[in-house]
Amino acid sequence: MSSEVCSVEYFKNARGSKIFCHYWNKDLKSPRALAFICHGAAEHCLWYGKLALMLVDKGIFVFGHDHEGHGQSEGSRMHITNFRHYIHDVYQHIDLVKQNFPDVPVFIIGHSMGGAVSILAAMDRPEYFTGVVLISPCVTPEQDTVGPVKIFLGKLVAKIVPHCPVLWLNDEDVSRDKAICQKYKDDPLNYHGGMKAKWGVCLLEALQEIESKLPEVKWPFYVLHGDHDKMVNSKGSQALHEKATSVDKTMKIYLGGYHQLHNEIEPDGSNVREEIVNWIIQRVPK
Repeated sequence: MSSEVCSVEYFKNARGSKIFCHYWNKDLKSPRALAFICHGAAEHCLWYGKLALMLVDKGIFVFGHDHEGHGQSEGSRMHITNFRHYIHDVYQHIDLVKQNFPDVPVFIIGHSMGGAVSILAAMDRPEYFTGVVLISPCVTPEQDTVGPVKIFLGKLVAKIVPHCPVLWLNDEDVSRDKAICQKYKDDPLNYHGGMKAKWGVCLLEALQEIESKLPEVKWPFYVLHGDHDKMVNSKGSQALHEKATSVDKTMKIYLGGYHQLHNEIEPDGSNVREEIVNWIIQRVPK
């Protein structure tokens, strides 16, 4: 049964889109834990290979998928009509794998937009995850750049022309490692266009929901953020750490760190990956 599920390259979500899956150690029969990798906007799950293989070495079953409209999954590129669709797909995939490992603890690792997906998933099912790891997560709306007028105009544009690009990201802001930036720029599976109006509104609404529920966060989490992250401000991570009522919560700010901390210049990249692995292993039941 296990080999059948974990050889599946795609599953169909509730909207009929084929979602591309990846398993870093699909033949593992008795994992210590499950770790789902939840990638960020415009990228795909194969950007997490180094971190995944370190977890594999510890006996963790590591898997992920490309969000709808991303990477090798079906769906209009960088378009969504409801942010909850991402969360429903995450649960569909994890539940599928858990059929084979019903009593194995589950961790979720979310980066950037995938951090927002992970937070909302954990808010919906607070007992579901043994721990949540958040790398440069989107947590709260950026107050410096999103005011009432911009929100109104954004929603208006999203209603009239939902696919209209409204925001472009700079590939050079991904990492201080120039080779990583070039690889990101050259990756045909990444989305290199502008962020679309409807997608932006859906993300904003998700972040507003998260912000309103931060005191309800009681589950264990480890959040990492770079203080030079130009894509997602670290203030949201700080707000999560300050307002969450979790007994087990940890935050680390990396001085000089950019957005993809797990793919940063050395030694930071290796340190980030090692710290994530150690945090998870320490919380795997003996």
